[in-house]
Amino acid sequence: MRQHPQARHPVLVVVLGAALAACGSDATGGDAGFDAGFDGAVEAAGPDGASPRDVPSGADRPSGDAPAPRDVAMDGPSDGGTDAAMDAPPDGATRADVTADTAHDRPDVGAPDAGAPDVGVPDAGAVDPLAALGACVGTAAPLTISGQMPYLSVAVGAQRGAFLVDYGSTYSSIDLGAFAPPGPTTSGCDPTRLGVTCTVDGFAFFAAPSPVYLVTEDFRGVSGAVRQAGILGTDFTSLRAITVSYADAQMFAATGAGCGDAALRSAGLTALSSAGFFSHDLGALAAFTTVDATAAAGRQVPNVPTVPVRVAGATAVAQLDTGFNDSLVPFSVNVNAAFYSAIVAADPGALVRQGARDLSLTTCVVGVSEPVEAYAIAPGRALEFVDSAGAVARRYPDATIFVKRTPPAAHGCGGIGTWTAPAAQVAASFYVDMGTLVFDPLTSRVWVPVR
Repeated sequence: MRQHPQARHPVLVVVLGAALAACGSDATGGDAGFDAGFDGAVEAAGPDGASPRDVPSGADRPSGDAPAPRDVAMDGPSDGGTDAAMDAPPDGATRADVTADTAHDRPDVGAPDAGAPDVGVPDAGAVDPLAALGACVGTAAPLTISGQMPYLSVAVGAQRGAFLVDYGSTYSSIDLGAFAPPGPTTSGCDPTRLGVTCTVDGFAFFAAPSPVYLVTEDFRGVSGAVRQAGILGTDFTSLRAITVSYADAQMFAATGAGCGDAALRSAGLTALSSAGFFSHDLGALAAFTTVDATAAAGRQVPNVPTVPVRVAGATAVAQLDTGFNDSLVPFSVNVNAAFYSAIVAADPGALVRQGARDLSLTTCVVGVSEPVEAYAIAPGRALEFVDSAGAVARRYPDATIFVKRTPPAAHGCGGIGTWTAPAAQVAASFYVDMGTLVFDPLTSRVWVPVR
């Protein structure tokens, strides 16, 4: 996953003392997002009843400087916790210096395709969740599903850009080069540099256009049905219940509490708990020692939807990474050594080696790579998503397991490969298969269709 250590709270800009509408939050303690704020601390009330959060003062604001090395970037399929800093362009880099191909280390298990947009196929005979839920899902906006990943067209000033809705990223970013000249209006930064925090005017994510803070990146190397203009991370998406329908290529932002439990269950959905890992209240995030016993005190886990999974009786927490494209190896799952060991201990025959699919990932340390070993799940076993009641919500016997073994020289890059607790990252094809998901940070749950 992608994580930004300077992150504070909302991406809300204060102009002339008035708080302008903007969604966005981030984990504290070096977890996610980016610093925001002008002179004078103010309170920014999150939309739809979200708890107010302090906007950091101008002294904390990066003022256009490149962010500090990120604890977490887009590890393999984007790991959470702390991950490779390869997503962060070098300080002072220009757009020509770093491209999307070299800026992160997600394994190339699914390069975005350039063909027609992908859409999910609902389970045969299943209830159509959107039809059953009706208006409670909130305001609708069309999506483009490209490379199994959801892109939302967002107005930025007088133009629009396709932003990847990435629940595996704890901060949001923009590729200014994706817009026709003169491009979006920015301030407080050198927009020719990558990895700097800019104030971007007229940004409208399910709200009136307003200034927000976005980190500059270059996505020219990402091919697909759309030209990627940026990433919408959980700094924006953790403040309200959002429904992502791959089957209907739509995204909905709820008002207030959104759909109630009874309505969601009647629509054929069940809840996966993400308590302590995904919330509109940053104070509700668990201590980082929850996943890594060696972590320093005072840190929190990244604000990423993370739910219980199980393989052959062994359990782990798994990050739901909508930005992890696994088109070439569908149903890909990254696991760390702790989860691998737990699976083998519970059932020595549960995993079948597939050496031909092994990968080597770049890390945040130049010249140091990370080996990733591939395994199939043996017959009779499966990757299982476990719901809040302990029942199996969905079962995937055909998942491919990639075991991350972070070398000691790259431990500083972080990522689930360095966690001591069993952990995993789940790729995009799972969500396409599910068809519709409801990400609810207000109750720290993710609702998925039962199968």
